[in-house]
Amino acid sequence: MEHWVPFFVVVAAVAIVLQMLVMLGMFLSVRQLSDRLTKISTDLHTQVTPMLTKINLLLDDSRPRVISMVNDWAEFSQVARNQAVKFDRVVSEGMELLRGQILRADTVLTGVVEAAEDVGTHFRKSVLGPVSQLTAVLRGIKAGLDMLGKNKRSTSAEGSRAPSDEELFI
Repeated sequence: MEHWVPFFVVVAAVAIVLQMLVMLGMFLSVRQLSDRLTKISTDLHTQVTPMLTKINLLLDDSRPRVISMVNDWAEFSQVARNQAVKFDRVVSEGMELLRGQILRADTVLTGVVEAAEDVGTHFRKSVLGPVSQLTAVLRGIKAGLDMLGKNKRSTSAEGSRAPSDEELFI
């Protein structure tokens, strides 16, 4: 077993050297990767920083405009709402006035119609009543005169009269 110990020492030494070489390779790879990442980060930083600066300047420049637009829209909506309220009030008042005028016109027209009916009734009673009575009296007088006229004609014309159609028919 004595000759095995140097063999294991040599194998252990080779394994340690191999492990050292692998770790050295890993160290060099990580360092190279770190250098590349640092370079990419630096390039990215140099490209992004001006863009971010421009974006910040643009936002700073447009902020007052946006605030002004928002304030203008708020003022516009306030004015529009006030005008709508005024318009509603004017229309409501106009409708109330119109309703009152319509009621007054209805009252006046109802009074006119009632007055016209009263005038018509009074006219019938005061004018047409006496006219119809006068007409009746005139008809009576005419009928009386006709009777008197027939009696005189019939006595004088009895002998000389021609037979009427009625008498011939019978």
